[in-house]
Amino acid sequence: MRVTEPPPATAAGVKKGLALPGNADRARMAEPFRPGELLDQSLTAALGPVDDLTGEAIAGICNDALHAVLGPAVVGELFADRRLLPVIAPWVLDLARGLHYHSRHGSPEPRTISLLSRLGGPCVPAAEAVRLAETVDLAAVLTMGRVLEQVLGPGAGARDPRANDAAAPWLAGLKLGSRIHLVQELLRLLPPPGTGGRS
Repeated sequence: MRVTEPPPATAAGVKKGLALPGNADRARMAEPFRPGELLDQSLTAALGPVDDLTGEAIAGICNDALHAVLGPAVVGELFADRRLLPVIAPWVLDLARGLHYHSRHGSPEPRTISLLSRLGGPCVPAAEAVRLAETVDLAAVLTMGRVLEQVLGPGAGARDPRANDAAAPWLAGLKLGSRIHLVQELLRLLPPPGTGGRS
């Protein structure tokens, strides 16, 4: 009995939902992360958008940081399955937040109460903002050691900050972005004004 080989698969002949990515899709997956994949939409709504040149610069710094921290093999896996980014390297999204803020407001480093005012707007009364800022600052202190170890290795939190800054020139942006993220999460958890949970 003669066995014939099946014809080559075509777009029309591949079962729905099982089609392999085409050349264009594979090429896109191998590309570095683009600004739209890194920038936080809610932060953009609060701060305003960055221009194309600034967005590309932020993405370039973030992609370089990924390569420096994770190495080309792991970064290649991230490029191939971009859904893994917030699982494997959530810190790079904080780096993008910090760079975004700096691009809009420059230096010096903002106080947490200023971040609450800028991101929370009039919904956060001044008296409450002081208390909330203290909460965020405490959380930042408690979590920064873990963040540093994620990007610089074990023991980074106990090293001389100048050595850490020299090893990762973008570290200031990451620290700011991590604090911004804490502010965003705190604001998200607060009950809406007028519901009885806030003054």
